[in-house]
Amino acid sequence: MLEVLLTDIPLTTFLIFSMTKKETGSNAAQAPGNPEPVQSSQEPCSIDQSVDQSGKLGVNIGQGQGTQVGDVYNFSGNFYQSGSETSKPITPEGSRLLQSEDSNPVNTGLNALTELMQHSEVRSAVISFRVDFQAACDQISIIANYKELHDLLHTLEFRCYSGIVHESKRFLSDETSIEILTDHELTLQETLRQVQEIAERKTIATNEIPWLKDLELAQTELRAAIKELNTRQIQRTVWLLNRILAIYPSRINTKLNEAARTLRLPTLVDAMQCIWERLAASNLNQQKIKQFYIGVEGLVALNSRLGFLIQKHDYWQELDSELRRIESNLEIELEMSWTDLKKRTEVLFTSDKDLCTASFQQDSQNLEEVLKAQNPAKIKGCFRTYRRRASERFFQVDTTLLLLCGELREVGAPLTSVLRMIE
Repeated sequence: MLEVLLTDIPLTTFLIFSMTKKETGSNAAQAPGNPEPVQSSQEPCSIDQSVDQSGKLGVNIGQGQGTQVGDVYNFSGNFYQSGSETSKPITPEGSRLLQSEDSNPVNTGLNALTELMQHSEVRSAVISFRVDFQAACDQISIIANYKELHDLLHTLEFRCYSGIVHESKRFLSDETSIEILTDHELTLQETLRQVQEIAERKTIATNEIPWLKDLELAQTELRAAIKELNTRQIQRTVWLLNRILAIYPSRINTKLNEAARTLRLPTLVDAMQCIWERLAASNLNQQKIKQFYIGVEGLVALNSRLGFLIQKHDYWQELDSELRRIESNLEIELEMSWTDLKKRTEVLFTSDKDLCTASFQQDSQNLEEVLKAQNPAKIKGCFRTYRRRASERFFQVDTTLLLLCGELREVGAPLTSVLRMIE
């Protein structure tokens, strides 16, 4: 499936660097080890077409062109930036430059920049983009905190809540349940401590973690229940934790996606590209400059994947909301909404060619047939299958976007180191 394909591609091989024709003049910085490529006459195509035709994605970070979230186009192996009329494809020599064994080129590139900043000319170049670096660092910090909260809620559910629910059924009737519940209380205590630590960072408003009080109360109730062998307090603990898990994971996920959407990653990409262009013309450590170059490419790859996944996430979010609305009054809403619903999904069927999409397309055809036949029982069954398939796709895209936010979080530490060098 396309969403999985994007995350399966290593960062260093995901991106192909190219420059538009007007950027390859005498003033354009030449990539290390990258000879003059051959002119292409191919026209750029859509992102879905590009993946379908070549199985690869390319991003242009050329000089003087403002980077946009999701800049990614290619056709039959040639790579473009959105809006470029003529482009030059990458050569095999240039492609091999990206075959780095480094699994985290962005971090390596930023660390290389930190070392290069020992030289005054590099430090001056970075200082001129201080605001862009600081803004990106602050936003990545917010994303990191939401990601931590998301992971802690996951821990709470599967390493704490589920076990407490299971043991509550045999509490007082089996001595081993006390020992197991004591372990769960320690897990709950540690989870609470980590959530409190995030709340103290001030990057996320305290009122955005209203469930912290419920978590504190649940830990207190569980400890008292074990000490006093009180069944009522065990039930109270389960109720409090269930209330948290029923409401807040989806809210945190929404906040995380919103933070990713507002991240000024294209601005950071442009800043780093400008710095690299200055470094490329210098006589400084070429190995470090090469590492920084590949780091810039890695960052552009993150930007490209982020833009693509946000677009996909928005599509499935809107479709999921529409299906939820239809489901609430199926007999009336489905028939009235089917024409519009069919148009929305036809775009997906045209662009995506994976097996999951083919199955969803078949579900759509089955649903349309029973709607024409006016068979209420079959309509309900086919819609349930259609709805479940759409929910699965939404979950997959959402999970992939969540993983990408985890990658963004890793950029925060080396970015902070760069900022410390110019304070």
